Amino acid sequence: MTSLVTNAGVGSGNEFESIISASVTQKKQQLTSRVTKRKSEAEIEKDGINSLKSALKSFQESCKTLTEKNSMNTHKVTTSESKDYDCFSITTEKDAVNTNFSLQVSQLAKAESVSQKFKTSDGFNNSFQAGKITIDLGEEEYKDDKGQTQTRERKFTVDIAEGDSIEMIRKKLNENDFDVNVNLVKTDDGYSFNVTSGSTGYNSSNLTITTETSGAADAGKDSLSAFNFNPATDIDSTTDANGDITETANSNSKWTYNQGKDCVVYVDGNKVSNHTNTFDDNQIAGLKLEVYKLSENETINGVTGLKTYDVDVTTDEDAAKDKMQSFVNSYNSLMSTMDKLYNRNTYTDGKNNYDGGDLAGDSQLKSIQTTLQSMVVRFTKESTGKTIFDCGLSFNKDGTLSLDSTEFKKSIDNSFNSVVSLFTDDGGLVDQLSDFVDDYTKTGGLLQERLDNVQKEIDSWTQKESDNEEKLEKYEASLRQKYANLDSLMSNYNTSLSYISNILK
Repeated sequence: MTSLVTNAGVGSGNEFESIISASVTQKKQQLTSRVTKRKSEAEIEKDGINSLKSALKSFQESCKTLTEKNSMNTHKVTTSESKDYDCFSITTEKDAVNTNFSLQVSQLAKAESVSQKFKTSDGFNNSFQAGKITIDLGEEEYKDDKGQTQTRERKFTVDIAEGDSIEMIRKKLNENDFDVNVNLVKTDDGYSFNVTSGSTGYNSSNLTITTETSGAADAGKDSLSAFNFNPATDIDSTTDANGDITETANSNSKWTYNQGKDCVVYVDGNKVSNHTNTFDDNQIAGLKLEVYKLSENETINGVTGLKTYDVDVTTDEDAAKDKMQSFVNSYNSLMSTMDKLYNRNTYTDGKNNYDGGDLAGDSQLKSIQTTLQSMVVRFTKESTGKTIFDCGLSFNKDGTLSLDSTEFKKSIDNSFNSVVSLFTDDGGLVDQLSDFVDDYTKTGGLLQERLDNVQKEIDSWTQKESDNEEKLEKYEASLRQKYANLDSLMSNYNTSLSYISNILK
């Protein structure tokens, strides 16, 4: 408020200034007491909502940690691999079970490739005629946005300018979207040129290279036809007694051919193959296998061959218990925060002491807390009939959870998958708790909507504070004008009275 510096009453000798000050103070109390109180209450509520939202988000993160990336699946895998030989790795998926088996890696996945030599001794000039080179890998299957299997062509063409060198051709061919790699090595007598398809595995690509020229080639220019590769005419294939096909370039071809190969492993003596070096749980149920090297060589009874490794998959009860305890701690922390926020205020002689939580007695807060507790207590996995009480958890009188480590590990040992699915499956307890909380914490959610409304209320009270300042300024100005007039009038009376008194003397 802007103060008006005056000396009200100086003319008449009356203490009008103190009267004005007292009147303004009283008026200010009348105008601001309600506004200040309501704005302060709204700001406390805003702080409480932010605290609640933050606590719910922290709990939601703990739910996410428990459910994402198969976190609750705490099987451990041990193998007989040598410490200094990293042959493969195995990770467990959500439906893994305790098991053991033997594993041998006999072949790594390899991409189809062709190579040839361009020799200066054969008249190679390293300056090609103009035209086009097309590399065709055949069709591939893929899943569209609707999950339907579709096919698409893998084919690209590059333009060759007259006089382009083999280095320039390599550069142009490598600018493709199909992961085709063209390598070039300069030798003592020219170049070694290699084309590798972008997909590993037998028959995963069907490499063909075709060319076309633009007009007649000038003398001294190398023909683009040197790059032609047709599997129908350049490759011979043979099939052995096991049905395995071996493909090699025939004697008339200028190319050397390396066929694509599948990764081959033997699980308990059974052959399992895949186009890549990664086997998912559709092939080895409940496990993901990534292969890095062939099995080591070992000699048994004078016979040397590929080593077979032992693989054991067992339940890691302690890791599962630790993850569950972490979830219980997070849940209990949320309940504690809610209790503190909800704690009611006390009153003295009918006056609020504001000594409770920032959301003292708040109905929305209590509804959230009650719903969460009810979801935990009443949840039952339909497929198994299991509840949290079958897994070593108990619900305390104060609404928190307790975990009996011994009972939990016993339930994990007896029925690992059913316990894990109770908590972390889609539609499991943790998933449902997270979905419920998300309605309140997400952008535009219920708590954000409430925050926006409270902020509007705070802004409204702030505007009223500003309006009250203007009212007080006008009120004080009005008082000063009135008392100035009164002061002038009384000053005139005093002057007249003094004049009359002097006459009568």
